[in-house]
Amino acid sequence: MKKYLLSFIIIAVITGCSSLTLDTDYDKSIHFSNFKTYRWHNKNEYNTASQQYLKVNNLMDQRIRATIDQQLKTQHYTQASTEKVDFLVNYSVVIEDKTDIQTYNNYSGYYPGFRYGAGFGSYGRNMSVGYSSGSDIQVSHYQQGTLIIDIINPETDQLMWRGAADGRLPKTADRAKKDKLIQQYVKKILSDFPPKK
Repeated sequence: MKKYLLSFIIIAVITGCSSLTLDTDYDKSIHFSNFKTYRWHNKNEYNTASQQYLKVNNLMDQRIRATIDQQLKTQHYTQASTEKVDFLVNYSVVIEDKTDIQTYNNYSGYYPGFRYGAGFGSYGRNMSVGYSSGSDIQVSHYQQGTLIIDIINPETDQLMWRGAADGRLPKTADRAKKDKLIQQYVKKILSDFPPKK
């Protein structure tokens, strides 16, 4: 029995720790390889609109901006204070309510019920392992969080590149976990910038 229980836990952990989902889009006519300098977009209206969902206060805003700046610096881009730069950067956050329904056919005995979530908040999980001769249906409600990073033309104010990563948002988090999770999101998104043609 312990052997079967351990196997189920290992499978559940591997499934729960899967990477964030990444989605990108860009203007193929732009020569991104020539980009070297950037500054932040003056208006972050998307971020303002998202505050009612994620409660992006000034601390969270500073944390996200600092993480993006650090990642861009790592990728050899320079933040400039001058008006003329190669691109502008902006971010936005989207939160959606989701429902997860899992059905387990457990005719042979043990069945897993393991949940593991990661997002801008913190980690959260619940686990149940039982014995039955039928099927088990588990329903969980959660929030899906998406971080979007935009690269904008400084002359036309038109979008040139967009990257987005999404994942499940747990309920609570301390500062260390928030920092780590934001770093994961930002690094995942900017791993595809500049786009590889």
